[in-house]
Amino acid sequence: MKKIKCDNIDYRKGYVEVGSGIHDGYINIEMWDISPEADLKNTDIDDENFQDNYIQGNTEIEMSISEANDLVSRLKKAISEVESSNNKT
Repeated sequence: MKKIKCDNIDYRKGYVEVGSGIHDGYINIEMWDISPEADLKNTDIDDENFQDNYIQGNTEIEMSISEANDLVSRLKKAISEVESSNNKT
């Protein structure tokens, strides 16, 4: 499963993975909090050179389909708000 690399803000970078099949009927979301010291532009969490100490935390949750749909709706709303804000500048 491909992870989404989020490395835009140094002190809030990490990875997000979304999948299914861990628990029947649920969507699995896993997030890794990565140290600001890690250079994610030149490495990836799946690379053999990625240092374990770069991982500061890991959270994995299971969402029902209803909860996942709510998350998608909230993400779309947030995207729309940011796009609107960007168009004003």
